[in-house]
Amino acid sequence: MNARPLVPEDVRRTRPVVYLARAATASLKSFVTGATPANVAKSLWGDDRVTGTILRAVSAPATTTTSGWAKELAGVAVLDLVQSITSISAGADIIDRALKLNMDGIAEYRVPGRVLNAAAAGAWVAEGAAAPVRSLNFSNTAMLQPRKLEVLSAFTREMSEHSNIESVVRQTLGEATGLALDVKMFSADAASASAPAGLFANVAPITPTAVSGSTTPGEAAAADIGKLFGALAAAGGGKTAVIIAAMPQAVRLKMIVGPKFDYDIISSTALAAGTVAVIEVASLVSGFGSTAEFSTSKVAALHMEDSAPGDISGSTPVKSMMQIDAIALRTILWASWGLRAAGHAQWITGATW
Repeated sequence: MNARPLVPEDVRRTRPVVYLARAATASLKSFVTGATPANVAKSLWGDDRVTGTILRAVSAPATTTTSGWAKELAGVAVLDLVQSITSISAGADIIDRALKLNMDGIAEYRVPGRVLNAAAAGAWVAEGAAAPVRSLNFSNTAMLQPRKLEVLSAFTREMSEHSNIESVVRQTLGEATGLALDVKMFSADAASASAPAGLFANVAPITPTAVSGSTTPGEAAAADIGKLFGALAAAGGGKTAVIIAAMPQAVRLKMIVGPKFDYDIISSTALAAGTVAVIEVASLVSGFGSTAEFSTSKVAALHMEDSAPGDISGSTPVKSMMQIDAIALRTILWASWGLRAAGHAQWITGATW
């Protein structure tokens, strides 16, 4: 009996990130079995033409334009990966709320800035009177250039052959991506050839309120939040702001403000204790490539360093994939972000509450 053809409802019932994880899994297992990734996908998931299309899109993105296949799905698989990790990544959470652009084939996006100035607003005009003409002021505050986010993982052969490897790959890829987003996005690092600028680049941190005998932790927290929103309001922001805080401050703030507080509080493990920030989500714009790049090797030598990898030398901790019977899986995502208005990210470091 022939399998029924794929219909649009099949795609809608399954999240695109599932197919992205399957593409990574098929690339990994192809090294174990010796079969092509497409054949591995067919053996594991049957007549799943969507997975096959995404696998081919790694080397031939033009195939995703075929109508009725994965044209719509391939373009959102990477974004859906970001959406799927909002529970572990504050960066993914605010990206999911903000403007998202497709970076395919783009060297640089110049996104019009948000100019929230009453002088540029419309005017009330009497009958028969002349209306003033406003010169719209657009600025290229957010300039997005795609930067490479790379996740390099090693899996033993036994793990690669395990029936739950798809779930392991999806979780590993999601956690690594989410943590990388938070570490860089919530930093004051300037833009570089390797990564976008942190949202707090060139933003001086606000002096925190000290907890003393006359100032309780709750009062200090209220004063600090007031300072942050005051700075945001001075730059024309605050209406769609969210609060990003280190885990201790996020928990304490939720206990202090009560259930009627209507600004979202999002915790991030990437922030140092005592760090609290407010970000105007409507000003945030991000861009992602629609396809991920996968490569695998069972003979590579890896520098097993997670903070400052460098050239392999005599004292470098190195693992040979062949010697330990493991497979290295490299995933590359292209991403960038920026704010469309200056001053729409404010932060405090060293909060004492």
